[in-house]
Amino acid sequence: MSSRDDGIEDSETESVEGTTDRTEEYSRREFVETAATMCGVAASASLAGCQGLGGDGGTDGNGEGDFLWWTMRGYIPAETKAIKKAAKGYEDAADRKVNVTTNVVVWDQVFQEWSASIEGRSMPNVSEMACEHAVDFGNRGAARPNSELFNKYDDWYDTIASWGKFDGEFWGLPWFMELRTSHVNMNLLEKAGVSKPPETWAELIETGKVVSRNTDASGFTTAGAQDFVTGQNVTAFAHQSNASMYDYSDGKFTVEIDSPGSLFAHLWTLSLREKWNVAPGGWGGIDTTAAEELYRKERTAIAHNPTDLARSLIDPQDGVSDGNKKLAEATELTPMPAGPNGKRQSFMGGSCLTTFKKNVTRHNVEDKLSLGFMDYMTQPDTLNKYFPVSAPNFLPVRRGQEEMELFTDNPTKIPDSWLKARLKQAPNAVRYGITGAGRAAPFMGSLEGSTSGYSTAISGMIGSNKDPKTALRSMANKARSTINDADYIDYELKKKTEGPSLDDAPDAVQPWIRGDGVPKIHNPYA
Repeated sequence: MSSRDDGIEDSETESVEGTTDRTEEYSRREFVETAATMCGVAASASLAGCQGLGGDGGTDGNGEGDFLWWTMRGYIPAETKAIKKAAKGYEDAADRKVNVTTNVVVWDQVFQEWSASIEGRSMPNVSEMACEHAVDFGNRGAARPNSELFNKYDDWYDTIASWGKFDGEFWGLPWFMELRTSHVNMNLLEKAGVSKPPETWAELIETGKVVSRNTDASGFTTAGAQDFVTGQNVTAFAHQSNASMYDYSDGKFTVEIDSPGSLFAHLWTLSLREKWNVAPGGWGGIDTTAAEELYRKERTAIAHNPTDLARSLIDPQDGVSDGNKKLAEATELTPMPAGPNGKRQSFMGGSCLTTFKKNVTRHNVEDKLSLGFMDYMTQPDTLNKYFPVSAPNFLPVRRGQEEMELFTDNPTKIPDSWLKARLKQAPNAVRYGITGAGRAAPFMGSLEGSTSGYSTAISGMIGSNKDPKTALRSMANKARSTINDADYIDYELKKKTEGPSLDDAPDAVQPWIRGDGVPKIHNPYA
């Protein structure tokens, strides 16, 4: 989870100075505890008394056509202001009277607010969240599906098209995505004698070795501590190895976290230190923020991180960074180099918009009005009003949105090459269980929180020298137990006590296991 947008003082919520927005994935940190305390909708419908947070001053909450929505975009002042202004524009775009109030609730507070507001029947009409959470609210009876709106468009990117799919419906309309990107310091590469960014895993290893040998910097850095971005990156590495976190067939989920392909991806990641010496010293203690600082201080040539790192080099944010024009000019953004499957895939964060049912909302409005708001906020003309101040972080979720001004006639200080690289990367995004299973499920949000985005296994290997097979089985069996406990699952997944074996890993990764034409991975089982 991780993009680093530090807290700001906002009139809608208490100051969160020093809080780091572990990107759109930060929402999972408290998911297990808060979801467990959330009352069922049928019971909570009889409760009252909890009031929603104060809004943007547009209404006192009691007038005709009052409409409330919540966003977590409270970390970059210019972004928050632009999104509020765009949302207010729905008052003119709607076909009936509506008074739009925007509440900003930061990620580390929103689950408590959702829980209290459901109990008090004071939920917003629409809220930002991840689609896994939208699915969970739908399963609880609080959110309504938006299949008719989702199906209005047929140009969704592949992973986005499955993100909110569950139980024959679509929950949550995808709003934007945010990808992990390789930040490449071309000055350091050239100092080491390398002329271009690596385009494949083999080139990445060779480039990393040369940089580590010829400069004082590490060749390649990802988060190595237990951190959401750590698990997000390894999730993407697994997909690049023709593996996944989950699968779904014959009406059943299967857990693939401890599959042979996943084992390979984790060992490949571990090899950055154990075999190839391209990762930074003290890697097990380096989280996303520390990885950003290594790049800013030019102590690593390549940092595979959320893109607010790049933005902060150009656009200082609330004293978080002084900017660095020289480093910005030396920086190229590239997709993750192509893995054994030949694809330059990386992890996708992002948000969707979800509408709540009348029995839990503060304002009683027609579903058509809520759906209209979600549609309005995701149209290219509306996105033009706030994507530029969010660049290069925010990316489209469907091809029709690529026509917005940001990508056709860049009005920002962000280099065109950065935007082009990011836009090229967008269709190749992968996300936790969604990409493999082709659908969401309520259990996914819970598991992503309790495993720090599936980083517990790899961070244990890096920081505590845990046995890779044991660490993976432990994380996978936790997933199996969670699925077995779900009230909407009518089958049981058996826990595993042995395996996996690299002998059964996908054909595409076997050359890396043998060292046949590509660098050989660290293999403690050989």
